[in-house]
Amino acid sequence: MSEPSPTPVFRTTSVLTARNGTIRYFRSTEDVPRDLQRDIDRALQGDLTANIILADEGGQKYLQSRPKPAAAATVSQPGWRRLLARRLIFEAAAALAVALTLWALTASR
Repeated sequence: MSEPSPTPVFRTTSVLTARNGTIRYFRSTEDVPRDLQRDIDRALQGDLTANIILADEGGQKYLQSRPKPAAAATVSQPGWRRLLARRLIFEAAAALAVALTLWALTASR
């Protein structure tokens, strides 16, 4: 029997953080202090994450020959401006409702 050929892929994980003007490098996610892990977990689900793949010619051929995974359905999340606009509209409507209620109460006396 022949042994399976080793895959020509070498994977590594690095974490580079920038916080309060300080840049820090960690070799893995386990090396990151607990206080930063929560922030990293939140950030990994955001738009500011990246996967960087460096491959030589053989690695490129290997990656291109692999079947591509089905595209995951992305849930459209509104941007921060839309969320801010929704909040401002809600607050303005609530303030208007309070003002109309006060006006109705004082006008009925």
